[in-house]
Amino acid sequence: MYMILLTLVLLAVPPAHGQDGGIKFSLGVAAVRMDDLKALQKHILSTYPVEGKITSSFPPFTSSSVIVFKQLFEQIRIGGGYSYSTTGGKSSYADYSGTLYTEMSATAHRLGAYLSYSVWSGEHPELSIYGKVEANLSDITIQSSYTILGLSNTIFNKYRSISPIGTVGTELSYKIKNFTLGVSAAYLVDLTGDLKNVDGADPLVNPGDRERVLTSDWTGWQVQLSARIPLRF
Repeated sequence: MYMILLTLVLLAVPPAHGQDGGIKFSLGVAAVRMDDLKALQKHILSTYPVEGKITSSFPPFTSSSVIVFKQLFEQIRIGGGYSYSTTGGKSSYADYSGTLYTEMSATAHRLGAYLSYSVWSGEHPELSIYGKVEANLSDITIQSSYTILGLSNTIFNKYRSISPIGTVGTELSYKIKNFTLGVSAAYLVDLTGDLKNVDGADPLVNPGDRERVLTSDWTGWQVQLSARIPLRF
């Protein structure tokens, strides 16, 4: 929250070295923790009347972001933007008589502030460190379906949580004419939020401990490629 307020204040302050800024697009892969949802996936599998298996359990998957920034000083960029991440899991069983599967899909939408400091810059590659503070909205869908001897049924539930996320990373970039291309590595820390059903606001509780509400957790590493396009505000 303090970083967001600081960014808004700094954006209103005329910089000492011009008003250049731009847009930064990033795309890559992120690994996530999701301990609660992985445990829930195993529990659901244990309720199958047959011996199924987990075919996917929240693997590293898509992560992207877009940031509008302002070159406040020669070494400092500030801004704000939107980030998106997705992952999921699947369990299944199939034989000649039918199929049974459960799919869990997780998406994260984040809005927040961005601050970057150039440790090494010039005509050569630029090395910078950066941080982000974001408000994170997680959507989790759990869908279980079966088809047995021509009969089928599907159960669908959607849950949502809100949590703050902090990110610290480093980026190596190189300017090519009017564009700057880069590669970055960062670590995200999700303070997690309780998952609640979007229809009735009922919490998603731990099957083994009904007093504890399950959470989404996007904590983990991410690696991204980026392109920075300059603009003059």
